[in-house]
Formats: sequence, C-alpha cells, structure tokens
Amino acid sequence: MIYNTTPNFNRQNYLRFCQERAIKKTSSGLGFLAFAYLASMYATSIAFGVIFGATSLTSIDTVTTFYLEIFISVFSAFIPGLFYFLFSGRSMSETIKTNYVRQKELWALVFVGMAVAMVANTVSDMVQTNFSFFGLQNSVSMSENVSSPLEIVLYIISTAIVPAFAEEFAFRGIFMGTLRKFGDTFAIITSAIVFGAMHGNIAQIPFAFILGLVFAYVDCKTNSIIPSIIIHFINNFYAVMLDILQSTEMFSDRIFMMIYFILIAVFCILGLISFFYLIKKDKNFFRIADKTIQNSESETTILLTLKEKMKAFFINPGVIFVLSVFIIETVISLEVI
Repeated sequence: MIYNTTPNFNRQNYLRFCQERAIKKTSSGLGFLAFAYLASMYATSIAFGVIFGATSLTSIDTVTTFYLEIFISVFSAFIPGLFYFLFSGRSMSETIKTNYVRQKELWALVFVGMAVAMVANTVSDMVQTNFSFFGLQNSVSMSENVSSPLEIVLYIISTAIVPAFAEEFAFRGIFMGTLRKFGDTFAIITSAIVFGAMHGNIAQIPFAFILGLVFAYVDCKTNSIIPSIIIHFINNFYAVMLDILQSTEMFSDRIFMMIYFILIAVFCILGLISFFYLIKKDKNFFRIADKTIQNSESETTILLTLKEKMKAFFINPGVIFVLSVFIIETVISLEVI
C-alpha cells in the first residue's frame, strides 16, 4: 500500500492555487461576456443606423426607435448569454435559479429594495451635481419626449420591462450565478461592480452599483432571480412614469415635486416596515454566510479570503479588458460645460 506522505499544508496551498486559477479563468470568461453584451448593443445600434440612414437611433422617429431599443436589449443580453452557455458547458438551469419565493417575503424584499433605490437615486443626483463643480456634465440623456399612447406604452416596455428581464438574465443570472460557487459575498460584490461600470456614465454608475448589490443580495437570499426582476422593473417603471409626467407637463412643477417626494416617502416607509418584518421573522435574514458543502464543487469556498478572491477577479485578461472599456466609455460620456 502506498501512503500519501505530502504534508497537509502543501495540499492546502495547492487547493488555494487551484481555486485562484479557477476564479481567474471563470472571471475572465465573464469579463469577455460583459464586453460581448456591450459590443452587441453598439453593433446592432450602428447596423440599424446604417439601415435607416441615420447617424444615431435618436434621429429616427420615436416609435421606430423604441422598437429598435427593445430588439437591441433582448439581442445583446440573450444572444451572448446563450453562446456563453454553449462554449462554457454550463447548464442554464443550474446557473440561473428560479426557486419559488413566498409572497410575503417577496414583496417585503421588493419594498426594501425600492427604499434603497430611493436613497441610491439621491446619491446619483449628488454625484452628478458635484461633477458640475469641475466644469463637467454627463452628456448621456436618460429622458424621452413622448406624447401619444403608443409612444408611452413602448417607452414603458423598452425602458422598464425589457431591461428588467434582459439585464437580470445577464448580470444576476449568468454573471453572479456563475460566480456563486466561489461564495455568495464575492459573487454579490463583483457582479454589482461590473453592473455599475457597464452603465458607462457618471450619473448612473453609483446608482447602478448600489442597486446591483441589492439585486444580487435578494437573489442569493431567495435563490431565485425573480425578486431582482420585479425590483428592477418597479424601479425603472417609477423613473419612466416620472419622466412621462414631467415631459408631458400634466402637472405644474410644484405638484410634480410634491408627487416626487411623496413617492420617495411612501417607498421608504414601506421599505422600513418590510425591513423590520424580515428581521422579526429571522434576525439573521440580512446576513450572508458563504457555506461550505462537503464533497462538492464548492468545498474549497473557504480556502481563499474575500480579499484574495477579489484580487483574482480583477487580475485577469477578461475583467481588465472590459473594465478598461467601461472606463473609456464613462470618460467619453463626460463633456465640458
């Protein structure tokens, strides 16, 4: 009989090396997936511009633009995602969880998420305002001028409904779902960083990062992508409706601001009530613990610290490349006042 005389600490070091290498390899692939997501959006936008003989989609009539935006959102998220599953060999059903979530818990999480969204929106506004002190502003417009019922419906579909499904499929479904085997805390933070950076403009990055944390957290907690899709939709729908009310001038500025602050107060109050409901139900509800399951792929979860995992995530070709592209996109979106 041959005995293994290798000291245990050597085996541990080898396992640590294997996990670090696995994180780098997986993260690199996901980084190129995020780039494919962005590149698909730009490529389809340029293609449609050529087809319609326009320099940009905004120069095409409003209704057609909304149809094109719907197609672009779906195409850029699902096509690269399907290719990722094809080439990575991962199972979509094992990566993207859709477990049943009890109604009370689901809506409590939705209200908590919307309360955080209200705070995140304030932070985003502060960032944008402070940048104006340096003579810079965001050149990306996030509002639309709509008037007809068809335009309003298409605006809601293209901005609130479709992105909620497409972005959650790509970032919480594939990106975070793939990284969860290395620990939920790690997957939550990294997916939120890339999700925030992907927005490519200084007004949305802090907002998207904070919401990315919320979306990722509720999905990990419930083991389902459904809660983040609902929160994402309600948040976008809220923004769309405010934009419609403002652009159509249905109310005076004073009434509009009253509606704006009332909605913020309502969401914050409901969020606070829901927070205490969830805490009363389970005092550890808002804690994430990276569990180790014996004799499975995630057995080595505890080998690396969170700091070591984050280092492995950032130091690989795919993530370095895509974050560089996102940074360049963000800089380009700024213009001198």
